[in-house]
Amino acid sequence: MSRIRTRMLLLLFCGFFSLSAQGAGISYKAVAIGEQDGWIVLDLLQHYVLGDTMLEALENGVPLTFATEIVIDPEDASFWRSALGRKIVRRKLSYHPLAGEYEVLDPDVGTRRRFATRDAALVALGDLKGKRIIRASTLDKGRFYRITIQTAFDIGELPLPLRPKAYLSPGWHLSSKVYEWRLQP
Repeated sequence: MSRIRTRMLLLLFCGFFSLSAQGAGISYKAVAIGEQDGWIVLDLLQHYVLGDTMLEALENGVPLTFATEIVIDPEDASFWRSALGRKIVRRKLSYHPLAGEYEVLDPDVGTRRRFATRDAALVALGDLKGKRIIRASTLDKGRFYRITIQTAFDIGELPLPLRPKAYLSPGWHLSSKVYEWRLQP
């Protein structure tokens, strides 16, 4: 949280929503939303548990892409109005069998980080720091805003031969619940 230098707008702690040992899912451990350098930024710590289908694909060299959608809108906005701010953060988890290493790619900033274990890679996959959502100047002081966050596996990023089966198989459908918070600048 040290990256957020200006006044904190909102600090949220989401207790670790534990998943059963067998159950795949994505949960949030902590979320911090604040202002930095004129932007509303998000720090997010997620916990990933992959199911057997995804683990098998990963171990066989199939990259797995996850998309976190962040939406900010005035609390009193109408249903039909488009969102004030929307950001989709994509991150890709890969395994390189010949090197025996896992890789987490963040295409937004072009960083690639390599890890010796899958657990370390999953922790890095869920650690988002300083993601810019919207310019702070677009928000009205004293008005309440709704921020929603959801992370899901992106089946559309799978290699083409795997997609039809993945769309029909529940083993490929992995997402978090939709979490919602209030923000008042």
